This record gives sequence, C-alpha cells and structure tokens, in this order.
Amino acid sequence: MSTSIIQEHPEKIRFPLMEDRSIGFLLAFVAGLMNAWTLYHAQTFATVQSGNVIQSGYRLVQGDWPAFVFAFGSVIAFGVGSAVCGVLMTSRLRHGKVFTPVVLWFECIALLALGVASRLGLVDPHVVAYAVSFVAGAQGNAFHKDHGMLYGNVAVTFVVQMAFNFLAQSLFKKEGINGEPNLMWAGIFFSILLGFAAGGAIGFLVDIRVTDHASLFLGAAIMVIIALFAARQPKAADPTPGGMIG
Repeated sequence: MSTSIIQEHPEKIRFPLMEDRSIGFLLAFVAGLMNAWTLYHAQTFATVQSGNVIQSGYRLVQGDWPAFVFAFGSVIAFGVGSAVCGVLMTSRLRHGKVFTPVVLWFECIALLALGVASRLGLVDPHVVAYAVSFVAGAQGNAFHKDHGMLYGNVAVTFVVQMAFNFLAQSLFKKEGINGEPNLMWAGIFFSILLGFAAGGAIGFLVDIRVTDHASLFLGAAIMVIIALFAARQPKAADPTPGGMIG
C-alpha cells in the first residue's frame, strides 16, 4: 500500500520522505545535472521534453533527418522510462510493497554506469543521451509531489507558473493551502527552480573544469544519499497518492 499522510496532531502534518522540500530540491538538482550532460555532449535535453518536441518539429521542417530522429528519440526514451517506472510502481503497490528504494537505486546505478561508459568512450554520446532521458522519465514519474503538492522536478514550466502564482496570491492573502502561508508555497516552488538551475550550472562547471562526465557521477552520488535515507524508513518514503494544485 502507498504511504498516507500521517496526522501527528490536528495542526501538524508529516509528509513522506520523497515529499520533503529538501528532497524536491535535490531531485531538481539531479535533473539539472542530467540536462547539463546531454546539452553539453549531445546538444539535446534530458528532461525538458518541450524543448525536444519543438526541436523535432524544427528539424522535420529543415529536412535534417538525423537531428529529427535524435530529438524525437529523446522524447520517446523519456516516455518509455516513465512507462516502465509506472509498471514497476503499480506492480509493487499491488503487492503491498514500496517502490521508492527500487527507483532510487536504479537511478544511482544507471547514472554511474552511464558515466563510466561515457568516460571510457564505450558508448556513443547519443545513445547515452537516450539512456539519460529514460532515467529522467522514471524519476519524473515516480516522484512528483512536494509537501503534498503536485510539482515537476524534471520539467519546470509548471513550477515557474506555480511559484509566481503563489507569490501573487501572497499579496492578497497570507494563508493558503493547508492554512500555510502562500509565501511558503512560493518558496517551495522557487527552491525547485533554484535546484534545477544550480544543477545545470554546476554540471557544466564540473564537466569543463574538473573532469569530463563528472556531472553524471555527481548525480549518482546524490541519488545514493537519498537512497540511503529512504532505506532507513522505506515504508515512510513513497509519496502519497493523489495531489492538489493551488
């Protein structure tokens, strides 16, 4: 069964690990790292599929078939990753098992393996980019709630919208969802944007200044840390079902 919100007392709600605000920041940071690698090495996006969809149309009109196939293939890889993760989550939940540790460790191992393969030149960068998009699709499908609210840690257009929505709402009303300040909700979404941007910036920096492909290794290391936290209380790790939009 999926973890439910635990009411400690009427005025305090404790959310599962994967809905913790710091975890949301870290997941967005890892997404930024993945995009840094694919944009730098393969000139495509790992998670921002709106960019790949637009690029697919652009390349199609250009008649640049190799570029079209690559951009469109990245969209498909992301979708397949999401679908496979969906099957995994549904199967485990139906058997009364949690899915968070499995998804986290898969992402750790996948990013580490892709980093090693890229570092040794064993796999073409385009193939690695497909694989990174697959991993990103799995992450985005498994974890998309923060403090009980739907959000995106792999695609941030919706996050930008909600961040500024709550900021505007705070000008008219202090309290928002769950009786919590609208400014707090705005801060949650702005922190996701910060994580995404910081991951992209640091990913480029470590690949250029430290060692090539370091962004994937750093992403794997962060996922290991999250996975270890999840392993301590696996039954309190899965995000809650459903969601709300303010």
